Amino acid sequence: MTWDGLLAPHRGVDLANDEGTPVVAIGPGTVHYAGDDSTQRFAFIKEFYGNLVILQLDQRWNERPLFALYAHLSAIEVESGQAVAAGELLGAVGQSGAALAPHLHLEIRIDDPANYMMVRNPELWYSPLPGAGVLAGRVLDRQGRFVPGQLVEIICPDDGRRWVETYWNQRTLPDEVMSENFVFGDIPEMECTAQAEMDGVMLRQPAQISAQHIAFVVLQLPAN
Repeated sequence: MTWDGLLAPHRGVDLANDEGTPVVAIGPGTVHYAGDDSTQRFAFIKEFYGNLVILQLDQRWNERPLFALYAHLSAIEVESGQAVAAGELLGAVGQSGAALAPHLHLEIRIDDPANYMMVRNPELWYSPLPGAGVLAGRVLDRQGRFVPGQLVEIICPDDGRRWVETYWNQRTLPDEVMSENFVFGDIPEMECTAQAEMDGVMLRQPAQISAQHIAFVVLQLPAN
């Protein structure tokens, strides 16, 4: 969900920051596109992302091309075809396009940079903050099917309030290897517990969060 559940869920992650904050490349690559989406569609409608940069990463996944999409920018500092290094300036945070406040919208796309259906969860692809890791997992019903829109709480000894909802529909595609339906990034290194209540049953699984690693849990209702 976005805006604390007030708006419909969408692909990618929104990283709130002040307008003008520098936006840098998550890895080395070549700029596939730099401009706006007034004439070319990258989502379900034009003029959705506003100013955007699409970076084709040097890294590939199972020999398939990877693209990072940065949207709602206030400024673009690169050109199509330009090679960039990890950490190199691409532009600045803004609220162009369909944005209600300054933020960076970040996506990872596989195979086709213009295909809105090829988005994967970027929290599995960019490095967490120093000293932090990522928790991913599956929430399943009694038949082993994904449960959409399920609240998952992440309980940690630092008393931080962390929660995430599972993917809301099958159009939000999981990673082909992990087959996850939720991800939460930038958790400090410590032992936490993932929990979800379904059909009156509280499901819990411990998770050891390690810096720069992905921990994985499965929460499934027991078969009748």
